Amino acid sequence: MIALHPLLEDIARRYPPGVARAEAADNDAAQLVQLMRHLRPARGEPTEQREGRIRLLIDVLRSRPQLAAGLREYLSSLLAARNHFFVYAESGILGNTGFFTELRQRIGNRLLPPALDPRFLRDLIEEVFEHSDDAEWLASTPRELWAELLHTIGFSTETPTAGQIQIRKEMCESLRVLTVRLAALGLEPDLVRYYPALSEYESPFLAQQREFETVIVSMQGALLGESDEWPDSAHADVLLQQCCDALVRIRKLSHEAGAAVRLSWHLTRAFQIIERMREMLALLMPSPREERVQIAFDFFFYLVKAECRRHSVRELVTSVTDLLSLQVTEHASKTGEHYVTRDRSEFYAMFRAAAGAGIIVGFMALIKMLIAMLHLPPLWEALGFSLNYGLGFVLVHLLGFTIATKQPAMTAATLAAALDPRKHGTSRVEEMSELIVQVCRSQFIAIAGNVLLAFLTSLGIAYAWVQIFGVPAASVEKARSMLHDLHPLFSMALPHAAIAGVCLFLSGLVTGYYDNKAIYNRVPDRLRRVRWLRRLLGEVRLERLAVYVEHNLGALAGNFIFGFMLGCMGTLGFLLGLPLDIRHVTFGAANLAYGLQALDFQVFWTEALVCAVGVILIGMTNLAVSFSLAMNVALKSRRVRFSDTKGLLRLLLRRFVRRPRDFFWPPKEAKVKEVQALEE
Repeated sequence: MIALHPLLEDIARRYPPGVARAEAADNDAAQLVQLMRHLRPARGEPTEQREGRIRLLIDVLRSRPQLAAGLREYLSSLLAARNHFFVYAESGILGNTGFFTELRQRIGNRLLPPALDPRFLRDLIEEVFEHSDDAEWLASTPRELWAELLHTIGFSTETPTAGQIQIRKEMCESLRVLTVRLAALGLEPDLVRYYPALSEYESPFLAQQREFETVIVSMQGALLGESDEWPDSAHADVLLQQCCDALVRIRKLSHEAGAAVRLSWHLTRAFQIIERMREMLALLMPSPREERVQIAFDFFFYLVKAECRRHSVRELVTSVTDLLSLQVTEHASKTGEHYVTRDRSEFYAMFRAAAGAGIIVGFMALIKMLIAMLHLPPLWEALGFSLNYGLGFVLVHLLGFTIATKQPAMTAATLAAALDPRKHGTSRVEEMSELIVQVCRSQFIAIAGNVLLAFLTSLGIAYAWVQIFGVPAASVEKARSMLHDLHPLFSMALPHAAIAGVCLFLSGLVTGYYDNKAIYNRVPDRLRRVRWLRRLLGEVRLERLAVYVEHNLGALAGNFIFGFMLGCMGTLGFLLGLPLDIRHVTFGAANLAYGLQALDFQVFWTEALVCAVGVILIGMTNLAVSFSLAMNVALKSRRVRFSDTKGLLRLLLRRFVRRPRDFFWPPKEAKVKEVQALEE
């Protein structure tokens, strides 16, 4: 523990009251760093001990006024000697460099922290509050205790110190710079594109700059004592609110026209600038002392938090990508609505779509075996596997079929959209439970169609292969290897199934991203302008192509990239020396059929049963991993907490006990109302 009395005596000796700063001030923050280390709590320290040290400092300063005066002069000299601009105008506000430039800078600063510059207040805050959690314990300490400490030091007197005067002057200049930056942001092409009225009529972004200039000039005169009249900032507040309304409207319009990192960057930065301008205006304008003190503490704690996280990569990504992730999951949720069956006609249609996909997977599994028999170099083998998967999944989509394991990444976004309080006001637990029941039976019938038809198709192909070529499609060694890879205990089947689940989740994000990109970049409209396509296809066919791309670009890209994820995973594991591979439930069912037929079903029934159980567990792992990851991202993007689903699990359990059949088979149309009445 740092000795408190000698530290305060040293400060008082170096900064005696009444001595000109040119004689005593050396802008050295070493004593302040030592004082903060004395006050900073240890990890896990009780609150009473932390507050006790602050009370001890207050008692010492009260008992020896010369120490309080010396500390006041020291802090005042530090504030007066530093440049405050970067703290007020930039701390906690995204820069104008762009996302990727800022990301590179932060990564570089994390690896090699920048040198401290004694000219700037920002570097003083970083030097004094050297721990990343300093802002948390500062904010958790009672404000009354901090206010009492400042009063004891002498910062609450009517006569402002040199440091306090410097704060006011710097705030006024920083406020002037922020008004100019906000005006420039209002003219950004990305914002004007969504809201053309910003350039067609009197823009509030430009009007606020002119109004604030008048307010700032009058306010500087009042702060310096040149005038007794304070300006009226009511109109400035109205213009700031109009700017906020325009930004909110642009956010809403971006839901329909797509979003990009650059747009999210500009919107986030504009909201941050407006909030900072409101805070500084509240601090500069006259108001009740208690209210101004609370605002000042909140402002200071936020600045400390921003400086502690100035080089945080995670903070940057979280603050910028909220709109983009919402857009990606928003488009994924619209896709997921197609995977929810509500009645028996949709239920049967889902089975037919899944069955069609199972037939194609049977042929894809055969092609993969044939590629493996060629014993190509690793790179070419990975390319062959990837093209087989990718083109096969694209064909599944083009024919209107469905792969069951791709549904969770989409339906999770649909479930999160149903829970979004911003869209529905409150969480609709009853409707949510019905949607979950529909998703469960949709997923059940889709897996049943995939697995059943993949097994039967592969079995038929295997027997046809024997009749045509006289030998099984798979050798005995290959057949035993395929069966071993399905064993849930003696192989890596389940970990590899989890890897496939991660790939399924990523493919869902890719689908939403490209759907958003198609709208934001207006890909269909740009396709219509390609002259050689118009000459080749004609107006009618080109229009059909543009409409198809608008609604299916994300699905096509997601399926193709998902195929490459699966095809390259084994080769990536080989190159890295890691046990990386994938297991997919539909391909597992196909491999089970090829393996059993190649062995002429000469296996113990227990072995066949264990392999069948392995296929089921692979499917459950695929679904659990992809759904949980997708649900987590979807809920975070909509700022929905799991606590918002309170009562949902209880309602689902009651529904399962009373009508378990609804989770696997849709009720008749006449019984839908009975089910709803039962829930009520």
